[in-house]
Amino acid sequence: MSMQNSIEAPLDSIDLLPVNYFPLEFDCHYCSGGKLSGKYKIPSSSGLLCEEEFAAVSAGWNEEGISFVVSVQQPFKQSVFPDHEYGDSVEIFLDTRDIKSAGFNHRFCHHFVFLGEPVEGQQALETTRFRTEDVHTLCDPGELEVKTTRKRSSYEVSIRIPSPSLHGYDSGQFDRLGFTYRINRYGGAAQHFSLHASEYKIDQNPALWSTMRLVR
Repeated sequence: MSMQNSIEAPLDSIDLLPVNYFPLEFDCHYCSGGKLSGKYKIPSSSGLLCEEEFAAVSAGWNEEGISFVVSVQQPFKQSVFPDHEYGDSVEIFLDTRDIKSAGFNHRFCHHFVFLGEPVEGQQALETTRFRTEDVHTLCDPGELEVKTTRKRSSYEVSIRIPSPSLHGYDSGQFDRLGFTYRINRYGGAAQHFSLHASEYKIDQNPALWSTMRLVR
């Protein structure tokens, strides 16, 4: 076949973010209580995603579940429900088995939404969507813990996801979790981790989530 008949796209027409070139992994440290600071801070991937960084995220784990603290360096504005992505909210995505071969959500995947304030009686819930029969029952929203602390120019969201809300969570047998997040701001801004919503449906691509290593 003549090479003249082939069509190749110019390199400058292919829009690849730096994060597309390698998978992300990070250590999540054991926490028996106390403040999540220092070593508990999750590395930022905003530079690799070519987006503005406006929040710092910390995480810690123990046998009873996983905790997060999201510190947003902007004033709280407004939360929205059910279209949570249009208001101040935090989305946490977890795969309790870190399966990288599945191209869709399976029973170990979870998508949690935490609002900065209660809206219509909702502030924390699981919204995982499945496309096959490989599913789990969505957790009881009453099991999830969330608290927002506001200041004049910033706010902090403290989150606790207990082990009963995490289907398949067994830190004694599986020391790696699939993980990503999206932090939404009222007005349209968002901060992502490991993949960007403009390129992928974050909630439907667990194989592209980062790996959270559970370390003591």
